[in-house]
Amino acid sequence: MKKMYWHTHNLPRIFIISLCILTIAGMVIVEHFKKFVPVEHYQLKVDAANTARDAFSQVKQFRKKQNIPINIKNDPQSSGLIGEQLTKITSDPGNLTVKQTTINPNIVAIFINWLKQAKLKPGDTVAIGATGSFPTLDISMLSAIKTMKLHPLIIYSAAASQYGANIPNFTIIDIQHYLYQQKTFNYTPIAVSIGGGQDRGFGMSTKGQDILTNTIKKYGYPMITPTGTIDSINQRMSLYEKAADGSRINAYINIGGGMASIGLKKIPQKTIHGTSEAHSLPTGVITALPISLANTDSVAVRFLKLGIPVINIHNVGKKLRNDYQLPVNGKYSIIGWGPLFFHQTYNEVLTAIVLGIIIFILIMMAVLSRKYRIRYIPPR
Repeated sequence: MKKMYWHTHNLPRIFIISLCILTIAGMVIVEHFKKFVPVEHYQLKVDAANTARDAFSQVKQFRKKQNIPINIKNDPQSSGLIGEQLTKITSDPGNLTVKQTTINPNIVAIFINWLKQAKLKPGDTVAIGATGSFPTLDISMLSAIKTMKLHPLIIYSAAASQYGANIPNFTIIDIQHYLYQQKTFNYTPIAVSIGGGQDRGFGMSTKGQDILTNTIKKYGYPMITPTGTIDSINQRMSLYEKAADGSRINAYINIGGGMASIGLKKIPQKTIHGTSEAHSLPTGVITALPISLANTDSVAVRFLKLGIPVINIHNVGKKLRNDYQLPVNGKYSIIGWGPLFFHQTYNEVLTAIVLGIIIFILIMMAVLSRKYRIRYIPPR
Protein backbone atom coordinates (compact mmCIF):
# COMPACT_ATOMS: atom_id res chain seq x y z
CA MET A 1 0.00 0.00 0.00
CA LYS A 2 1.28 3.44 -0.99
CA LYS A 3 1.75 6.05 1.68
CA MET A 4 1.42 9.85 1.61
CA TYR A 5 3.97 11.86 3.57
CA TRP A 6 3.86 15.57 4.59
CA HIS A 7 7.11 17.28 3.80
CA THR A 8 7.89 20.96 4.44
CA HIS A 9 9.37 22.65 1.38
CA ASN A 10 9.79 26.40 0.98
CA LEU A 11 8.76 28.43 -2.05
CA PRO A 12 11.51 29.37 -4.44
CA ARG A 13 13.29 32.49 -3.22
CA ILE A 14 12.38 34.36 -6.39
CA PHE A 15 8.74 34.44 -5.22
CA ILE A 16 9.66 35.99 -1.87
CA ILE A 17 12.03 38.51 -3.45
CA SER A 18 9.41 39.50 -6.03
CA LEU A 19 6.83 40.08 -3.30
CA CYS A 20 9.29 42.26 -1.35
CA ILE A 21 10.07 44.34 -4.44
CA LEU A 22 6.38 44.72 -5.20
CA THR A 23 5.63 45.82 -1.63
CA ILE A 24 8.42 48.41 -1.64
CA ALA A 25 7.28 49.68 -5.04
CA GLY A 26 3.75 50.01 -3.70
CA MET A 27 4.96 52.00 -0.70
CA VAL A 28 6.94 54.35 -2.97
CA ILE A 29 3.92 54.89 -5.21
CA VAL A 30 1.62 55.63 -2.28
CA GLU A 31 4.14 58.05 -0.76
CA HIS A 32 4.86 59.80 -4.04
CA PHE A 33 1.28 60.28 -5.20
CA LYS A 34 -0.21 61.94 -2.14
CA LYS A 35 -3.10 64.33 -2.62
CA PHE A 36 -3.37 67.94 -1.50
CA VAL A 37 -6.34 68.75 0.71
CA PRO A 38 -7.41 72.36 1.43
CA VAL A 39 -6.95 73.39 5.06
CA GLU A 40 -9.76 74.59 7.27
CA HIS A 41 -11.14 78.03 6.31
CA TYR A 42 -9.33 77.77 2.96
CA GLN A 43 -11.52 80.22 1.03
CA LEU A 44 -11.45 82.73 3.87
CA LYS A 45 -7.66 82.65 3.85
CA VAL A 46 -7.44 83.02 0.07
CA ASP A 47 -9.80 86.02 0.14
CA ALA A 48 -7.76 87.67 2.89
CA ALA A 49 -4.48 86.99 1.07
CA ASN A 50 -5.87 88.57 -2.10
CA THR A 51 -6.86 91.65 -0.08
CA ALA A 52 -3.34 91.88 1.38
CA ARG A 53 -1.74 91.49 -2.04
CA ASP A 54 -3.90 94.28 -3.50
CA ALA A 55 -3.09 96.51 -0.53
CA PHE A 56 0.65 95.87 -0.97
CA SER A 57 0.33 96.93 -4.60
CA GLN A 58 -1.54 100.09 -3.63
CA VAL A 59 1.12 101.02 -1.09
CA LYS A 60 3.78 100.68 -3.78
CA GLN A 61 1.82 103.05 -6.02
CA PHE A 62 1.48 105.47 -3.11
CA ARG A 63 5.24 105.44 -2.63
CA LYS A 64 5.72 106.31 -6.29
CA LYS A 65 3.25 109.18 -5.97
CA GLN A 66 5.29 110.48 -3.05
CA ASN A 67 8.40 110.36 -5.28
CA ILE A 68 10.19 108.14 -2.78
CA PRO A 69 12.65 105.87 -4.60
CA ILE A 70 12.87 102.15 -3.87
CA ASN A 71 16.23 100.82 -2.71
CA ILE A 72 16.56 97.61 -4.75
CA LYS A 73 19.46 96.43 -2.62
CA ASN A 74 17.26 96.42 0.48
CA ASP A 75 14.06 95.56 -1.39
CA PRO A 76 14.96 93.11 -4.19
CA GLN A 77 11.27 92.46 -4.85
CA SER A 78 10.77 96.18 -5.50
CA SER A 79 7.72 95.98 -3.25
CA GLY A 80 8.02 99.49 -1.89
CA LEU A 81 7.35 98.11 1.59
CA ILE A 82 10.91 98.25 2.91
CA GLY A 83 12.14 101.44 4.55
CA GLU A 84 15.62 102.84 5.03
CA GLN A 85 18.34 101.77 7.40
CA LEU A 86 18.31 105.04 9.30
CA THR A 87 16.14 108.15 9.17
CA LYS A 88 15.19 110.89 11.60
CA ILE A 89 12.06 108.94 12.61
CA THR A 90 13.76 105.57 13.17
CA SER A 91 13.10 104.33 16.69
CA ASP A 92 14.99 101.03 17.05
CA PRO A 93 17.27 98.55 15.27
CA GLY A 94 15.56 96.20 12.81
CA ASN A 95 16.35 92.99 10.95
CA LEU A 96 16.26 93.46 7.18
CA THR A 97 15.88 89.75 6.38
CA VAL A 98 12.85 89.44 8.66
CA LYS A 99 11.26 92.54 7.11
CA GLN A 100 11.80 91.08 3.64
CA THR A 101 10.29 87.75 4.72
CA THR A 102 7.06 89.48 5.74
CA ILE A 103 6.44 90.81 2.21
CA ASN A 104 4.25 87.79 1.65
CA PRO A 105 0.45 88.15 1.55
CA ASN A 106 0.09 84.43 2.30
CA ILE A 107 1.11 85.27 5.90
CA VAL A 108 -2.49 86.37 6.39
CA ALA A 109 -3.44 82.68 6.59
CA ILE A 110 -1.49 82.46 9.86
CA PHE A 111 -3.41 85.43 11.22
CA ILE A 112 -6.73 83.83 10.25
CA ASN A 113 -5.67 80.75 12.23
CA TRP A 114 -4.82 82.86 15.26
CA LEU A 115 -8.04 84.87 15.08
CA LYS A 116 -10.03 81.63 14.86
CA GLN A 117 -8.00 80.15 17.72
CA ALA A 118 -9.02 83.18 19.79
CA LYS A 119 -12.64 82.18 18.99
CA LEU A 120 -13.47 85.42 17.21
CA LYS A 121 -16.55 85.64 15.02
CA PRO A 122 -18.03 88.26 12.66
CA GLY A 123 -19.01 91.43 14.48
CA ASP A 124 -16.61 90.93 17.40
CA THR A 125 -14.62 93.93 18.58
CA VAL A 126 -10.82 93.68 18.76
CA ALA A 127 -8.34 96.21 20.13
CA ILE A 128 -5.11 96.67 18.18
CA GLY A 129 -1.82 98.25 19.16
CA ALA A 130 0.52 98.53 16.16
CA THR A 131 3.78 100.27 15.31
CA GLY A 132 5.22 101.27 11.94
CA SER A 133 8.01 98.71 12.19
CA PHE A 134 6.18 96.08 10.12
CA PRO A 135 3.78 97.78 7.69
CA THR A 136 3.41 94.45 5.89
CA LEU A 137 2.13 92.73 9.04
CA ASP A 138 -0.12 95.68 9.87
CA ILE A 139 -1.70 95.40 6.42
CA SER A 140 -1.94 91.60 6.57
CA MET A 141 -3.73 91.72 9.93
CA LEU A 142 -6.19 94.35 8.67
CA SER A 143 -6.83 92.10 5.64
CA ALA A 144 -7.64 89.20 7.97
CA ILE A 145 -9.88 91.42 10.10
CA LYS A 146 -11.72 92.74 7.05
CA THR A 147 -12.29 89.23 5.69
CA MET A 148 -13.56 87.97 9.05
CA LYS A 149 -15.78 91.05 9.43
CA LEU A 150 -14.35 92.07 12.80
CA HIS A 151 -14.56 95.55 14.31
CA PRO A 152 -11.06 96.93 15.09
CA LEU A 153 -10.15 99.69 17.55
CA ILE A 154 -6.68 100.74 16.40
CA ILE A 155 -3.98 102.73 18.15
CA TYR A 156 -0.86 103.31 16.07
CA SER A 157 2.63 104.31 17.11
CA ALA A 158 3.99 106.42 14.27
CA ALA A 159 7.70 105.69 14.68
CA ALA A 160 9.30 102.60 13.16
CA SER A 161 12.42 100.50 13.51
CA GLN A 162 15.02 100.15 10.77
CA TYR A 163 13.65 99.14 7.34
CA GLY A 164 10.06 99.65 8.51
CA ALA A 165 7.79 102.55 7.62
CA ASN A 166 10.49 104.98 8.75
CA ILE A 167 10.46 107.45 5.85
CA PRO A 168 8.91 110.92 6.30
CA ASN A 169 5.66 111.22 4.29
CA PHE A 170 5.60 107.43 4.12
CA THR A 171 4.95 106.48 7.74
CA ILE A 172 2.40 103.90 8.82
CA ILE A 173 0.02 106.82 9.41
CA ASP A 174 0.44 108.02 5.81
CA ILE A 175 0.06 104.47 4.50
CA GLN A 176 -3.07 103.63 6.48
CA HIS A 177 -4.69 106.94 5.52
CA TYR A 178 -3.99 106.29 1.84
CA LEU A 179 -5.50 102.80 2.06
CA TYR A 180 -8.52 104.34 3.78
CA GLN A 181 -8.88 106.82 0.93
CA GLN A 182 -8.67 103.97 -1.58
CA LYS A 183 -11.47 102.23 0.36
CA THR A 184 -9.26 99.19 0.83
CA PHE A 185 -9.86 99.38 4.58
CA ASN A 186 -12.68 101.28 6.19
CA TYR A 187 -10.76 101.82 9.42
CA THR A 188 -9.18 104.87 11.03
CA PRO A 189 -7.21 104.86 14.29
CA ILE A 190 -8.90 105.96 17.48
CA ALA A 191 -5.58 107.54 18.51
CA VAL A 192 -1.92 107.78 17.53
CA SER A 193 1.25 108.18 19.57
CA ILE A 194 4.71 109.20 18.42
CA GLY A 195 6.04 105.84 19.58
CA GLY A 196 9.67 105.08 20.26
CA GLY A 197 11.15 105.54 23.73
CA GLN A 198 8.49 105.92 26.43
CA ASP A 199 5.96 106.13 23.57
CA ARG A 200 6.86 109.81 23.13
CA GLY A 201 9.95 109.62 20.94
CA PHE A 202 12.40 109.64 23.83
CA GLY A 203 15.94 109.50 22.44
CA MET A 204 14.79 110.68 19.01
CA SER A 205 15.92 114.05 17.68
CA THR A 206 13.62 117.03 18.04
CA LYS A 207 13.38 117.12 14.26
CA GLY A 208 12.20 113.52 14.18
CA GLN A 209 9.63 114.11 16.90
CA ASP A 210 8.32 117.16 15.02
CA ILE A 211 7.97 115.17 11.79
CA LEU A 212 5.84 112.53 13.50
CA THR A 213 3.80 115.06 15.46
CA ASN A 214 3.02 117.04 12.29
CA THR A 215 2.10 113.83 10.45
CA ILE A 216 -0.44 112.91 13.13
CA LYS A 217 -1.88 116.43 13.18
CA LYS A 218 -2.06 116.53 9.39
CA TYR A 219 -4.74 113.84 9.40
CA GLY A 220 -6.50 115.13 12.49
CA TYR A 221 -6.13 111.96 14.56
CA PRO A 222 -6.34 112.17 18.37
CA MET A 223 -2.79 112.15 19.71
CA ILE A 224 -1.51 110.36 22.80
CA THR A 225 1.03 112.55 24.61
CA PRO A 226 2.13 110.48 27.60
CA THR A 227 4.59 111.48 30.30
CA GLY A 228 6.05 107.98 30.14
CA THR A 229 5.27 104.34 29.39
CA ILE A 230 2.94 103.75 32.34
CA ASP A 231 0.95 106.86 31.48
CA SER A 232 0.71 105.64 27.88
CA ILE A 233 -0.65 102.29 29.07
CA ASN A 234 -3.28 104.05 31.18
CA GLN A 235 -4.31 106.34 28.32
CA ARG A 236 -4.55 103.47 25.84
CA MET A 237 -6.75 101.39 28.12
CA SER A 238 -9.08 104.35 28.65
CA LEU A 239 -9.24 105.03 24.90
CA TYR A 240 -10.11 101.41 24.10
CA GLU A 241 -12.82 101.37 26.77
CA LYS A 242 -14.32 104.61 25.48
CA ALA A 243 -14.20 103.52 21.83
CA ALA A 244 -15.80 100.17 22.65
CA ASP A 245 -18.79 102.13 23.99
CA GLY A 246 -20.02 99.34 26.21
CA SER A 247 -19.24 96.52 23.78
CA ARG A 248 -17.00 93.71 24.94
CA ILE A 249 -13.48 93.72 23.55
CA ASN A 250 -12.99 90.10 22.52
CA ALA A 251 -9.23 90.14 21.90
CA TYR A 252 -6.18 92.37 21.94
CA ILE A 253 -3.75 92.27 19.01
CA ASN A 254 -0.20 93.55 19.31
CA ILE A 255 1.87 94.15 16.18
CA GLY A 256 5.50 95.16 16.69
CA GLY A 257 7.54 95.87 19.78
CA GLY A 258 5.81 98.89 21.30
CA MET A 259 6.78 98.94 24.97
CA ALA A 260 3.44 100.26 26.18
CA SER A 261 1.65 97.60 24.17
CA ILE A 262 3.69 94.48 24.74
CA GLY A 263 5.41 94.67 28.10
CA LEU A 264 7.52 96.41 30.66
CA LYS A 265 9.34 94.95 33.64
CA LYS A 266 8.18 96.33 36.95
CA ILE A 267 10.65 98.88 38.28
CA PRO A 268 11.06 100.85 41.53
CA GLN A 269 9.02 104.02 41.83
CA LYS A 270 12.18 106.12 42.03
CA THR A 271 13.16 104.94 38.56
CA ILE A 272 12.05 107.12 35.67
CA HIS A 273 9.16 105.66 33.68
CA GLY A 274 10.08 103.81 30.54
CA THR A 275 13.76 103.16 31.24
CA SER A 276 13.40 99.51 32.16
CA GLU A 277 14.24 96.58 30.00
CA ALA A 278 11.62 95.44 27.50
CA HIS A 279 10.08 92.05 28.18
CA SER A 280 8.29 90.07 25.50
CA LEU A 281 5.24 87.86 25.56
CA PRO A 282 5.41 84.72 23.41
CA THR A 283 4.41 85.02 19.77
CA GLY A 284 0.93 83.87 18.75
CA VAL A 285 -2.26 83.41 20.76
CA ILE A 286 -2.01 83.83 24.54
CA THR A 287 -5.00 83.03 26.73
CA ALA A 288 -3.38 83.24 30.16
CA LEU A 289 -0.66 85.45 31.59
CA PRO A 290 2.63 83.54 31.97
CA ILE A 291 3.75 83.37 35.59
CA SER A 292 7.14 84.78 34.59
CA LEU A 293 5.41 88.01 33.53
CA ALA A 294 3.30 88.47 36.66
CA ASN A 295 5.31 91.56 37.61
CA THR A 296 5.16 93.26 34.22
CA ASP A 297 2.81 95.95 32.99
CA SER A 298 1.53 96.67 29.50
CA VAL A 299 -1.71 96.90 27.58
CA ALA A 300 -1.39 93.22 26.62
CA VAL A 301 -0.80 92.16 30.22
CA ARG A 302 -3.78 94.13 31.45
CA PHE A 303 -6.07 92.54 28.88
CA LEU A 304 -4.82 89.09 29.89
CA LYS A 305 -5.59 89.89 33.52
CA LEU A 306 -9.14 90.73 32.38
CA GLY A 307 -9.43 87.27 30.82
CA ILE A 308 -9.21 88.63 27.26
CA PRO A 309 -6.95 86.69 24.86
CA VAL A 310 -3.97 88.39 23.26
CA ILE A 311 -2.56 87.78 19.79
CA ASN A 312 1.08 88.82 19.89
CA ILE A 313 2.79 89.47 16.55
CA HIS A 314 6.33 90.17 17.65
CA ASN A 315 9.66 88.42 17.09
CA VAL A 316 8.02 86.58 14.21
CA GLY A 317 11.05 85.91 12.01
CA LYS A 318 12.04 82.50 13.39
CA LYS A 319 8.42 81.38 13.68
CA LEU A 320 7.64 82.27 10.07
CA ARG A 321 10.65 80.37 8.77
CA ASN A 322 10.66 77.33 11.04
CA ASP A 323 7.03 76.74 12.00
CA TYR A 324 5.40 77.77 8.71
CA GLN A 325 8.18 77.10 6.19
CA LEU A 326 7.81 80.54 4.62
CA PRO A 327 10.55 81.51 2.17
CA VAL A 328 13.16 83.99 3.33
CA ASN A 329 13.39 87.42 1.70
CA GLY A 330 9.69 87.47 0.92
CA LYS A 331 9.82 85.29 -2.18
CA TYR A 332 6.52 83.49 -2.66
CA SER A 333 4.91 81.69 -5.56
CA ILE A 334 1.19 82.32 -5.82
CA ILE A 335 -1.68 83.26 -3.55
CA GLY A 336 -3.38 80.39 -1.78
CA TRP A 337 -0.71 77.74 -2.33
CA GLY A 338 1.68 76.03 0.04
CA PRO A 339 1.51 74.46 3.51
CA LEU A 340 -0.54 77.37 4.88
CA PHE A 341 -3.38 76.51 2.49
CA PHE A 342 -3.02 72.78 1.75
CA HIS A 343 -1.84 69.74 3.61
CA GLN A 344 -0.76 66.45 2.09
CA THR A 345 -2.55 63.23 2.84
CA TYR A 346 -2.54 59.73 1.42
CA ASN A 347 -4.70 59.00 -1.60
CA GLU A 348 -7.17 56.51 -0.15
CA VAL A 349 -8.18 55.07 -3.55
CA LEU A 350 -4.60 54.53 -4.70
CA THR A 351 -3.64 53.07 -1.32
CA ALA A 352 -6.56 50.63 -1.48
CA ILE A 353 -5.62 49.53 -5.01
CA VAL A 354 -1.97 48.90 -4.09
CA LEU A 355 -2.96 47.05 -0.93
CA GLY A 356 -5.51 44.99 -2.87
CA ILE A 357 -2.90 43.96 -5.45
CA ILE A 358 -0.46 42.88 -2.74
CA ILE A 359 -3.14 40.85 -0.92
CA PHE A 360 -4.25 39.23 -4.19
CA ILE A 361 -0.66 38.17 -4.99
CA LEU A 362 -0.25 36.81 -1.46
CA ILE A 363 -3.36 34.68 -1.91
CA MET A 364 -2.16 33.41 -5.30
CA MET A 365 1.21 32.54 -3.82
CA ALA A 366 -0.50 30.64 -0.99
CA VAL A 367 -2.51 28.60 -3.51
CA LEU A 368 0.47 27.87 -5.73
CA SER A 369 2.63 26.89 -2.79
CA ARG A 370 0.52 23.81 -2.08
CA LYS A 371 2.41 21.74 -4.62
CA TYR A 372 5.61 22.60 -2.81
CA ARG A 373 4.18 21.68 0.55
CA ILE A 374 2.91 18.15 -0.33
CA ARG A 375 5.11 15.62 -2.00
CA TYR A 376 4.16 12.09 -2.87
CA ILE A 377 6.87 9.66 -1.77
CA PRO A 378 6.45 5.99 -2.90
CA PRO A 379 7.48 3.21 -0.48
CA ARG A 380 10.76 1.47 -1.01
